[in-house]
Amino acid sequence: MDNSKEMLVSKIENGTVIDKIIEGKSIQVLKILGIDENPEDTIAVAIKVTSKSMGRKDIIKLTNRYLNDEELKKLWLIAPQSVISIINGFQVSDKFVLASREFTNEFTGVLTCINPTCATNFREPVVPKFYLMQRDPLLIRCMYCDRVMLEENVREQL
Repeated sequence: MDNSKEMLVSKIENGTVIDKIIEGKSIQVLKILGIDENPEDTIAVAIKVTSKSMGRKDIIKLTNRYLNDEELKKLWLIAPQSVISIINGFQVSDKFVLASREFTNEFTGVLTCINPTCATNFREPVVPKFYLMQRDPLLIRCMYCDRVMLEENVREQL
């Protein structure tokens, strides 16, 4: 067997690479980004790739796609350890750990309250707002009814 290092997926010319995703979460990341089975551009997903630092990880390469702040904020909720690389002309023009990004602790219009009697779940013209109480484990509180949502509640919605 050849011991040379080979790339499982080729480099991209322009776009975004999301690396160091916890193994098995890449499908959820695609869902958060609104990527379905018919993307406009090439998307490469590597699941359970061997990693020295993580044991196993997932990687997503998005050709000709750059993430906006709202998308980064959603990813930050479920995959804060991810490393985001912005690629231009086959070169990394920016690279950062998502957890190092400063986001407000308020999330508006991203989630739905799990409390069926919350004002946001009725025909009231109210946009759901949540406050990040704790990062690990993830705890988010509805700003209208004070219901606390766990990470599993958030994952189900994103």
